[in-house]
Parts: sequence; structure tokens; C-alpha cells
Amino acid sequence: MSTIAFIGYRGSGKSTLGAWLAGELDIDFIDTDDWVLASLGFDSVTEAWEKVGEKGWREAELHCIPALFQREAVIALGGGAPMFPGVAKAVAGCKYVFNLTASADVTRERIEVGDDRPALAAGDAETRLDRLPTYAMLGTIGIETSGDIDGCKKQILEYLKNGHQLPKSSYRPQQD
Repeated sequence: MSTIAFIGYRGSGKSTLGAWLAGELDIDFIDTDDWVLASLGFDSVTEAWEKVGEKGWREAELHCIPALFQREAVIALGGGAPMFPGVAKAVAGCKYVFNLTASADVTRERIEVGDDRPALAAGDAETRLDRLPTYAMLGTIGIETSGDIDGCKKQILEYLKNGHQLPKSSYRPQQD
């Protein structure tokens, strides 16, 4: 097995499904946010964003992420990471890239219940819409994650086994 990447907007399920898949395949799971935090010396994403801002965070992503794609692992990327050419190039070289999407309402609910990410901002809905085309371009398969997680897991395993989506896949990028 080679590197497997999960991309998508925050709250789409990248870390949850990535960690699950790594366990299924018995390979390492890498959440790029953890690597970025370690490189910056902070304990939480919120703290890092308060201290170094988005600019400092993105610079750390560009420094850390491309090298991770040399490993056999399941990698969950931060939502904004694929927007930068150096990271996008690493993702584009990956054979398996799962583009996870969820409706705006579902991602908002997931983000609001978590305490490890910056709070939602007024421009988040627009940012999400701006990123969807890049995610779709880089993804080798799209998985809609708003509903049944077991169905998502089944689609992921089927794709890895057979190299194609399940018949009658429900994937459609959410543009709400």
C-alpha cells in the first residue's frame, strides 16, 4: 500500500476516517495538524492561530507536509493545506486521495462541538465554497460524509480494493 490522503473542509471527517483506515490497514496515521503543532511548539490549533496567525500556520504546513508524503501512511490534511502549491503538488502525486465533503450544516455542527479548532468566522461559508473546486480537482474519489459513517467506510474500502466508486455512489460536492 502507498500513501493515502484525506482532504476536505474542516469538519468533513478527515481525522476520524483517516485514523479508522490506518487501523484497518495497520499503517501509520498522520494528522498534519499534529505535525504542524509540534513544529511550532504549541498544544492546540487555537493557541497556534492566536500566537502565529494563519500566515505562520501556513508556512509551517508548507515546511512539514510535503515530506510526509514519502511515508507509507494515511494522512489527514488540514482544510487549507491543499490550497498552497507546495502541498497541492505533494497531494497530486498521491495515488489515493479521498476528498471528503459534508453539507455546510453538518460541518458547522461538527466544528461547533469541537474545542480543538478556531471558532467559526463570518467568512467560513465562503472559504468552504472557494476550496471545494481544489478539493475536487485533487481528489481521486469523493466521499460524502454527512450521513452514515459505516457507508463511508464501505466506500473507502471498496475503492481501495477495486479502484472505483461503488455503483450508485451518492457523491455530489455540496455547494449550499
